[in-house]
Amino acid sequence: MRVIKKCTTSLLLVASLLSSCHKNNNPYGIKITEELKSMNIIEDNYRNWYEIYVGSFYDSNGDKQGDLQGVVEKLDYIKDLGFNGIWLMPINKSTSYHKYDVLDYYEIDSSYGSMNDLENLINECHKRDIKLILDLVLNHSSLNHPLFSKSVAAHQKYISGSTLTAEEEKYKDYYSFYDGDVPPSGYVKVPSHDFYYEANFSNDMPEYNCDNPYVREEFQNIINFYLDKGVDGFRLDAVKYYYLDSKAKNIELLSKINEWVKAKNKDAYIVGECWETSASTLSEYYASGIDSFFNFSCSVSAPSSYLINSLNLDGKMLNTYYSGLLSNIKIASSHIPAPFLDNHDMPRYTSTGNIKRSKFQYALLQMLNGSTFTYYGDEVGMVGTNTGSSPDQDVRIPIKWGEDKGDCKPPVGTSKTNYVYKDVKTQMNDKSSIYNYYKKVLLIRNQNPEISRGSPSLLLQDRDNKILAIKKTYQNSEIGIIFNFSPTNDLTFDISEYNFTKVVGQITDNEDYENKYIGQIDDKTIKLPPYSIVILK
Repeated sequence: MRVIKKCTTSLLLVASLLSSCHKNNNPYGIKITEELKSMNIIEDNYRNWYEIYVGSFYDSNGDKQGDLQGVVEKLDYIKDLGFNGIWLMPINKSTSYHKYDVLDYYEIDSSYGSMNDLENLINECHKRDIKLILDLVLNHSSLNHPLFSKSVAAHQKYISGSTLTAEEEKYKDYYSFYDGDVPPSGYVKVPSHDFYYEANFSNDMPEYNCDNPYVREEFQNIINFYLDKGVDGFRLDAVKYYYLDSKAKNIELLSKINEWVKAKNKDAYIVGECWETSASTLSEYYASGIDSFFNFSCSVSAPSSYLINSLNLDGKMLNTYYSGLLSNIKIASSHIPAPFLDNHDMPRYTSTGNIKRSKFQYALLQMLNGSTFTYYGDEVGMVGTNTGSSPDQDVRIPIKWGEDKGDCKPPVGTSKTNYVYKDVKTQMNDKSSIYNYYKKVLLIRNQNPEISRGSPSLLLQDRDNKILAIKKTYQNSEIGIIFNFSPTNDLTFDISEYNFTKVVGQITDNEDYENKYIGQIDDKTIKLPPYSIVILK
């Protein structure tokens, strides 16, 4: 195994991979033609998921508010990009812009449309082999949820020593209350009462008492309701907060949720938000049987993110990528890893402004095992941060379509809207755009199931020359993935030691693809420009 720093002239014939060497004035040699084919139909839950904040996605009726029908109108756009799964942030009736404080679990917020619109969206997704999962907020409700008022009244009657009706008995501890004088951290006084309710995220979002059997029964009812509608699964919000100080009880409840979902639809997909970078803790949560938990250790929010840090020192930190790739698989064990770069709760990963680096980071994400998640608008380089004085609304601003209709107004409370890169329409027509880079990367991932499902092994890891070569094996099929981690240096790679016969995919910075490409130097040597990847088979 070796990196060739100087073009070799010996001719070991690998005719089925590379055509014969011809004189070429370009330093990259002869441009290699990859074996691209039509998109595979994915039947399992190893998918490319696209997260949508509906309010900022696409307005179908001219009120400047994103809606479910707007998602329907953009399904072909989503599918054409290479996504075969959609995660919708909360869509239930709510008084907030973000809708994580639910007023009615059985009703769609009117600003987004109706239950008929959701049913139509589900049907249209399935026509396109796209799965749809909903954000399921089970740890808390809105302060204005009718059951909270009912529960407060019943609990007040209970602590007063009065006799309760059967219904009051049911609701007296429906939420997590505290009756003492000095409440634990995170508890808020109930207005005009002498007891407290747990509120870990906001005073407007009281926490359920998940030990109450009637609460659990309602959770199951909600799950069944949406599975009966045809939803393909759920994203579970804030699973560490079902029981704030008890990992064991969180895992027990997650096991029940998994049981309820799979009893209704064995093929449904569940991904949990366990904001945790500890591998051992995440491994414990996987014991619940839940299909996936987001891998925060590779996201932009993690100080030691292997996807971000692998590019440090001009690529000399590339070893962190392969160790992270292995950890991503090990944590999930027999389940489905769920790596991602950013989402609605953290700064956009493109906020650095270094688009060449950002593109390559996305390609690195899509070479990982599991189900990957992409935040809407990242495909056109949307930027934004929610750190310091910037609110969450700043990372949930509208995508710009460049059309006569469809653009939405920013969420109430947005402090800044900054669009560094062109709108969707412009980028779709520009071969060098971020959009077309994403599309190419996702096409390659979809065409090669070894990428998301294969067992990896190391072929070559050279920090000095900033090159990584790995092999992935899946169902008796092998692919090689060769990475150039350098932002500035070209690298040549000797393929003669490996049993690969064709190039099935190549990823380069498409801004200068005509002049900087993955090319053939001689019959056994290929050349990779900075920040590029080649997939061999």
